[in-house]
Amino acid sequence: MSRAGLRYAAGGLAVAIAAIHIFWGFPRVVTQIQAGVVADPRPAAFVLSGALIFLGIAQILDGRNPKPIYLAGIGLMITYIGGYVAWHTVLGHGGFWPWGPEPITHDMPAHMVVIDHLLADPLALVSKLAELLLAGLLAVLYRQDSESADERIEAVAGESA
Repeated sequence: MSRAGLRYAAGGLAVAIAAIHIFWGFPRVVTQIQAGVVADPRPAAFVLSGALIFLGIAQILDGRNPKPIYLAGIGLMITYIGGYVAWHTVLGHGGFWPWGPEPITHDMPAHMVVIDHLLADPLALVSKLAELLLAGLLAVLYRQDSESADERIEAVAGESA
């Protein structure tokens, strides 16, 4: 696949991931505001991170140096995946909050808990697979972009001097 094709695929995945997180988070943020209680920080974090994904896409379309945006995207995808695993295993589904529910524990190994949760929630499964794929695409794009726009400008300016 060409570099342009990789960028389009990454952009499409990024839009889908942002949409999934906003779709899941926004109604819960509204409910929390109406109830006056923020028992779960994920909805607000998902809406904010979804908006930041759209901002990153806009920055790349605006011609900004994509390398830092690729790195931020990789970091966000790792945070999404790691956060999902942590939430459903070591964080006890939010039981660590003083105002949260009793921690939910499982009698299975962590990897089986994660697989069980993913198989029970098709949206989460699609989200995690898309995040994993996007992280890989962004890593490939980062490696292919051997020099930033600033370095190309300096190289051209150095040749004319």
